[in-house]
Amino acid sequence: MKIPTPILTLIVGAALAASLLISSMSAVSAKKAALAAASANAGVASGATASQPTAAGTATASAQASSTPSATASGFVIPPHANYDGEVQGDLGSVAVAVHDTFAVAYFCNGSTQEAWFKGTPHDGNLSMTGAGSSKLTMTYALGHARGTVTVDGISHVFSIIAVHKPSGLFESIAVVRGATIKAGWIVLADGAQVGSLEPNANSADPSAHAAPKLDVSSLTAQDGGTTLVATPIDAETGSGF
Repeated sequence: MKIPTPILTLIVGAALAASLLISSMSAVSAKKAALAAASANAGVASGATASQPTAAGTATASAQASSTPSATASGFVIPPHANYDGEVQGDLGSVAVAVHDTFAVAYFCNGSTQEAWFKGTPHDGNLSMTGAGSSKLTMTYALGHARGTVTVDGISHVFSIIAVHKPSGLFESIAVVRGATIKAGWIVLADGAQVGSLEPNANSADPSAHAAPKLDVSSLTAQDGGTTLVATPIDAETGSGF
């Protein structure tokens, strides 16, 4: 049967319209899919960007933590050079200690008959020193402070002393007068007070001591009768007297 031309035209037009509609819907779907994919990718990229400051912040915090100074094992700073002095407990004398690198010198005296010199080697903030006879001194020290025990003539004294600077500190004088070796020591405390003892014949088999004459810290001299004693600072900061 032959389809009339007007009807055929309508059928072809409808088919063409349907085809165009399907193509348009497919294009819209494809466009939506593309937009969705682009949005998802943007979200991922945005997430990565947002995480970067966090990672950078973590790295910065880690770097700051690693650059923060840490305490020593003992929790104290041990100075390579330091002068300490002060009174022992009970006000029964004074002690002075000078530490310079790998060597240390100490002195105890009561301003009269009891006195002793010590030498030793410091180790990680600790000192164990011996003097004449059974004299000994043990001490721990750190920045600004030292504490320990000194034993002289069988009598032990506990001390807790502070770091000092010139003109305070330890001073020594050795002079030979008419064949006798005169040895004197002075401890100048932080408040300017001083205590010292003098041995008129330090090389005798049984040396005795008495109070030393006052030391002039500006000229570093003292007058013992008609003899001028010249003192040398035992100074850890300069290395003098070591």
